[in-house]
This record gives sequence, C-alpha cells and structure tokens, in this order.
Amino acid sequence: MTKHRLTKDYRASTRLIAGQHQRLCLQRPVLGILPVSTTRRRRDLDNVLASLKAALDGLTDAGWWEDDSAILGISIRSFAYSKEWTNGIILCACEREQETDMVERLDMLSTEISVDHNAAWLSFNKNTAPSR
Repeated sequence: MTKHRLTKDYRASTRLIAGQHQRLCLQRPVLGILPVSTTRRRRDLDNVLASLKAALDGLTDAGWWEDDSAILGISIRSFAYSKEWTNGIILCACEREQETDMVERLDMLSTEISVDHNAAWLSFNKNTAPSR
C-alpha cells in the first residue's frame, strides 16, 4: 500500500472516530497530546507531532475546528508507559480558556496510566461528556 493511501486511510479513520464523539466546533482550540507506549524505550516527541498531520486533518474534517490553522497551542506531554495499553496517542482538544485544566488532567492520566490504565482512563473521562 502506498504512503498516500495509508495517510488517506488514517485521516478517514480519525474523522470517523472523532465523529462518534460529537462536540461543538472549537473557536479558540488548543490541543493536548499524550503518547502512550508499551515499552520504556526512548522516543522523540518531535516525531509524535509529525505523525499527527493526517489525524489533525481528520479532526478538521469531523468539525472539531474550522481549520487546523486555528489551533492556538499544542501541549505535548512526555510518553506515558503502560504494559496493558496499546501503543498510541491520546488527543484532547478544548477552548483556550480550559487549557490549564486539560493539561493537568493529561498529567494526571500520564502518571496513573502505568498503575491501572482502566481506572486512569475512567477518571480522565469523568465529567468530560461530549458537547453539542
């Protein structure tokens, strides 16, 4: 499969997943990124951001914001480790005014995820029902 096709599929699957979590179109969006790994191998955070181009386009397609150029800030947390979670990236988006709360919640999730990933995820999602 070509790189173009894989990128297109990645964008489309992100749009479909994001569409299941309907929310209002963010006017002053900020993005929180928490990469999760099943190993303690060192990884570069700049590669995480580079790998998210198609995902951000998919979130734009899903209506999370008007255009990804509207994103005012990105907060990338260091890798969280969990033997039981699959390798992946948790993306959070909110209005600029809620950025501090989002970052605190991502930091808490990052610390708790290695102890009990299910409890950490439930705690993180508490009080964050999708809006629309």
